[in-house]
Amino acid sequence: MFNPLAYLIENISWYEPIYNIAWVLFMLYALTLPLLLLAIFKIPVLREVQPSQSWKYHFQTYRYLLGAAFVVFSFRLVPYWIFNDKILHFLGGGMAIALIYEYFVLNFNLEDGQGIFNLSRARGSKSTHLVANLILLLMFASFFSVFSELYEFVSKYVAGYQFDSSGLDTWVDIMANLGGAFLGYFLIWVWKYGRKSKI
Repeated sequence: MFNPLAYLIENISWYEPIYNIAWVLFMLYALTLPLLLLAIFKIPVLREVQPSQSWKYHFQTYRYLLGAAFVVFSFRLVPYWIFNDKILHFLGGGMAIALIYEYFVLNFNLEDGQGIFNLSRARGSKSTHLVANLILLLMFASFFSVFSELYEFVSKYVAGYQFDSSGLDTWVDIMANLGGAFLGYFLIWVWKYGRKSKI
């Protein structure tokens, strides 16, 4: 009989401890860092730059962050015999980034808001709306990917692990994150916006 606890232990225990720590931290980041950014943009001078929704609304849409943390958790359980960290970056990291991006779209009211980032000009056409979101997602996912790679670099350096000094591994990870984010957001966009007659 399938034992989920035994499966969980089997699929996380063989990794180096530093990767298990990173796995937990990335779930924690998904749940807390977006809220921290929203809190920063409640500062009066920044509130005028990019207004955000009320805290009540933030917590009503918190399910997107829970979804991002769950995605990171789920793809971390890829069986060790087919493990490939690029799969984790593409499906786990990328899909999580897409969910967090949609959380920001809602909470910074990018659809109708008056902030420096807004999609009001793109609402007349589905294709324009999608392209505008993908451009914003590219900037957001790039920041998120660089942040995660910086963590990986520092953690390996502090722990004394060897890493690919050529930078190839870092760039492939970043591209996998971007590819997964685009795929994940495209699926979200089709579900939420693409089926509507008007944007």
